[in-house]
Amino acid sequence: MKIYRVKDILEKLEYCIRHDLPFSHIRFGDGGLKYMHSILYKDLKQLDIIVEKEGIPEDSVVEVLELWGYYARKADFIDCPEVYFNKDFWPRIKKVDKPINKGTKDKLYNWKKYYYNCEIDNESYCNPESNFLMTLRLAKNRPNILDVMRNKKICIITAKPGIKNALRAYNHYVDIVPIAGHYGNQYRKSFNDVVKNIKENARGYDFWLVAAGELGRIYSGLIKEYGGRTIDIGFVIEFWLGEELHERFEPFMKRSRDHFLETILITGGIPFKGYI
Repeated sequence: MKIYRVKDILEKLEYCIRHDLPFSHIRFGDGGLKYMHSILYKDLKQLDIIVEKEGIPEDSVVEVLELWGYYARKADFIDCPEVYFNKDFWPRIKKVDKPINKGTKDKLYNWKKYYYNCEIDNESYCNPESNFLMTLRLAKNRPNILDVMRNKKICIITAKPGIKNALRAYNHYVDIVPIAGHYGNQYRKSFNDVVKNIKENARGYDFWLVAAGELGRIYSGLIKEYGGRTIDIGFVIEFWLGEELHERFEPFMKRSRDHFLETILITGGIPFKGYI
């Protein structure tokens, strides 16, 4: 099984920008697997927690899952939890000296079963952490996502509009499509407006960054469907706004002292450099 590296993702993105070709990068991670599990196995308690946080109407949960499958099949890259188990990448932990709980580990380990049952039939796999790995400064001659963004026209779908100012040193051509945040009823308050914006403007930007939770995978799929290009950037937005890296990264990478929006590998992460 081939797991594409960040270098592969960014090189293809740049190629698609130069040649005005559509492109999408979609990640599910453990959150997506929990959503799949809750519907496939009728775990209503887990599903209630997710829909309340993400603002998904109860009568749309299956439709959302079906759209995930549809857009994942068409994506240029989708994530693959296999990296946590094949020794080529650091293990998935909760924080230093604390493993993830058994339920989450089981879902990550059985990702193939969930993908199969949700008709996610696409083998262009990448790392689930590829969003944060894109911020790494691995070598002077190896671009990261910030290098690719420089002087490009970017649109960001996010509940954190302040990101526009945070990115000003790297890019002055940033537009924001605002959404309701967690527990803010995103579907009712934002979904239709975002979809309308994508349909009208998907090709108006060099590429989009999507940070919109479970519904974000639909936005990413629509952007490609309407001729645009998109990276699923997720919680990197919060990191760029000054929040600390999640504790699970602490043994492996940290914020760069030289460039506030970039990261670097530390001792625990360096052995995996060749697989990132």
